[in-house]
Amino acid sequence: MRQRSPAFPVGLYGMLLFALCWLTLPPVFAPLERWLVGATCLLPRTVARWSGDPAVAAATDVRKRREEIGEELAARTRLYDVAGARSLVSGEFEPVLCAVTEVLSDVARRGGASQPAEVRLDRSYAELAGCAEIVTKGDALLGFLQRPGVGVAADDEPGDPARVMLLHHRLARPVCGSLTLPDGEQLRLVVRPAAAVDPAPLCADLWDDPYRAARLDRSGGIVRTATFAGDAPAVPAGMLLGRTRIWGYERLGGAEALTIGVFIVPPVEPRALAHVVLWRHAAAGTVAADARELAAAKFVAATVHDLPGAVNGRHLLAAAQAVPDGAAVVQDGALLGTARGLSFGMALVTSFAASRHRWSLVLMPDGDGRPLELGGEVVHAERNVALLRWQGDPFTGESERLPEGHLFTGSNGPHCPAGLWIGTARQHDVERDLLVITTPADFGARAVQVAIAGGAP
Repeated sequence: MRQRSPAFPVGLYGMLLFALCWLTLPPVFAPLERWLVGATCLLPRTVARWSGDPAVAAATDVRKRREEIGEELAARTRLYDVAGARSLVSGEFEPVLCAVTEVLSDVARRGGASQPAEVRLDRSYAELAGCAEIVTKGDALLGFLQRPGVGVAADDEPGDPARVMLLHHRLARPVCGSLTLPDGEQLRLVVRPAAAVDPAPLCADLWDDPYRAARLDRSGGIVRTATFAGDAPAVPAGMLLGRTRIWGYERLGGAEALTIGVFIVPPVEPRALAHVVLWRHAAAGTVAADARELAAAKFVAATVHDLPGAVNGRHLLAAAQAVPDGAAVVQDGALLGTARGLSFGMALVTSFAASRHRWSLVLMPDGDGRPLELGGEVVHAERNVALLRWQGDPFTGESERLPEGHLFTGSNGPHCPAGLWIGTARQHDVERDLLVITTPADFGARAVQVAIAGGAP
């Protein structure tokens, strides 16, 4: 008798193929995943309603104190970000403080040293009509405001968020500069974007004295903008461009150091940039008549419920509308965490302490010091105390110790506004690249608010 061959397992191989597609093409299946997880969460959301009304964690005096701290941050930011350049910019211009809503970090928008080189602002091109092209912070020149329909903003409309091209963008134009030597003399040079593989975002070129430039053997020299005879004063002289970083071979024995190149480290970390200053001509008025203001993030009422293992910072959020990814979840002015949107108005919330992605942060020192813009990632947490590994604020310098103070959000996307209070922060006693952050410790059902930018999700 002839033996029949076993049937081909079509169902099994079909499921394996489906699983492979799910893993390799996550964006295609993301809507289905959101719907399935959201449907699964309907039952715990319904049961949670029977457990009573959500509570408000903070007392009135606590909420008021957090509001006062936030107002103090806004005042200090305006003071320190504007004051440095006020004496360098013509008196015909008035400062316009803008918040950075997005740092564009895709490969096409990276510049020297592979650093992000374009940012979006919380104001539209139309709102900023009449502004000069220079973009500053303190006494530093950061980059240039773009115009809609031109260059990298060729696809932008006047009502879109304004785009800023930082100095190390691969298409940014060179800037004339001057380096002050230890003996007080000046070396003229041209500062241009460095290559993606270079050790710093900017590089020095076209020295007026190449021989002296080749003998530079110490990093840390201050480079500022300069104007040459016959130049149009588009960029004011005296604005900070950064500090030098010498690339070459160190001095060995009696031999001289060999300088191969001179690079320049800008005074800001692009991924930590939270606020910038533009300069509008006084004759242009406060806002152009045809300007259409961008819709600011609004706060939508919602409720969070602890999930199993909530001590680790995982929560379920229920809102009356869809919640976008990356939306800030706020309770009484304090950041609880960020949300990952699901269907049916629900989202999964990860607290700040439990997060493991990069943050843009602002540290406001106790006293009256300048707010410091930092980047960092939480590496360890126990309940409401987190250890964050931070990258230095170039204004302060890596070698200096950070002061104690209050920590706020920086530029973390359009749905996570800058200036949300996170907690108190101090530098670790032993590991200086760690910040010890203490956040509020609240558990159970809570009334919260979700930040959703206009037009989203």
